[in-house]
Amino acid sequence: LEELEKDKRIHQKIKRFKAKQMDDEPFNPDYVEVDRVLDVSESTDENGETVTLYLVKWCSLPYEDSTWELKADIDQSKIEDFERVMAREPETKRVERPPTSDWQKSESSREYKNGNALREYQLEGVNWLLFNWYNTRNCILADEMGLGKTIQSITFLYEIYLKGIHGPFLVIAPLSTIPNWEREFRTWTELNVVVYHGSQASRRTIQAYEMNYRDAQGRVIKGAYKFHAIITTFEMILTDCPELRSVPCWGRWRDILAHGRFKRPLREQDVEIICRALLAYCLLHYRGDENIKSFIWDLITPTEDGQSRTLSNHSGLSAPVPRGRKGKKGKLPVSQPHMPQADWLADCNPDVLLQEDSYKRHLKHHCNKVLLRVRMLYYLRQEVIGDLADRILEGTDSRNELDVWIPQPFHADVPVDWWDLEADKSLLIGVFKHGYEKYNSMRADPSLCFLERVGMPDAKAIAAEQRGADMVADERRPAG
Repeated sequence: LEELEKDKRIHQKIKRFKAKQMDDEPFNPDYVEVDRVLDVSESTDENGETVTLYLVKWCSLPYEDSTWELKADIDQSKIEDFERVMAREPETKRVERPPTSDWQKSESSREYKNGNALREYQLEGVNWLLFNWYNTRNCILADEMGLGKTIQSITFLYEIYLKGIHGPFLVIAPLSTIPNWEREFRTWTELNVVVYHGSQASRRTIQAYEMNYRDAQGRVIKGAYKFHAIITTFEMILTDCPELRSVPCWGRWRDILAHGRFKRPLREQDVEIICRALLAYCLLHYRGDENIKSFIWDLITPTEDGQSRTLSNHSGLSAPVPRGRKGKKGKLPVSQPHMPQADWLADCNPDVLLQEDSYKRHLKHHCNKVLLRVRMLYYLRQEVIGDLADRILEGTDSRNELDVWIPQPFHADVPVDWWDLEADKSLLIGVFKHGYEKYNSMRADPSLCFLERVGMPDAKAIAAEQRGADMVADERRPAG
């Protein structure tokens, strides 16, 4: 008892032990087994002696349950693993892929960690993966269950690591298989692997201690990652961790290239041409306010110097859009669609670029909505978000760190009792980051206020929302 009383955190440990005991489940011995060390700190006790404490992540417990422990209570090998990671020189320069001519087929397996070696058919799979990698060719490894596809993938990444390319590698896997991926990484390689999943508190702990190296002032060194590989789920990539993904947004061609819906690599110029063609086609069939039509035409017309065009408060477009019966006018006379003449349309001709008739019918049906949303997103980017755009897309917390001007509402009604000015700000920022009607994505965004107020949405709902546009297009496609 006297030995226990010397530990200042004994009450916290007992409380955690009792909390686990209160559950009608046997106590899991993993809860007192050190998984990894996250940080180190030194302090002085009442006797003036220096005390070294380590932040410990426990096995089978989330990161949010990490605790500070004395050095004597921690396995020395875990401390050495932590010191090895911290002693590495932060790498910020990208190492280029070796030339194709450097590839050589391995005739036998090397010895991996713990004396492991690949079977003959697994070695053949790794050789094939490496051959495709050297030739910058995408591929899919498919085989029957239980033949070691996970091991082949992990050793493939380790072979790349041994070529001097130390990651970071991103592994996206189903939630049920993540423990197996983590176990095999640690069994076969010396790579520092991190599992990015869990509650918001756990993810913040991961971002604080596992993601980036920091300088002497505690600032993140951009591009210098502590981990070699990170394992996460598809839903987590969609909803969180701006460090791992680019968020597409109107006018940001480079980010649009990273969008998952594009099934083949597209150059920045390709996407720009496609976007101009889509909007030109919508203009052809648009029936509405001529101010919006003029605005969209000016926006998509290339400038002589090739730079982005800035249109501030174009034709009074900051004014609210008329809604309901008050905004309705008599039916406009139906005229034959006519495309304006312009030299640049030769490269962005929608009749040439848009080949699928079902998609063109869908686009024609929604052309008014498309142009209105483009107009509003541009206004949101130019006159509301402004210079804060980069910080928002990097995941800065909107609740306290972003001073965004909120337009005055035109009515006093609110959707729910808790809706306030902060919710208005989060909604504007959420539309800018995620797009229109991405309600679940906005709700799951930790930088907005909705996650704290209404909780995390269902992961399937988020995935369905991201696939929504594709599903609508499929539904409209005629059978047969």
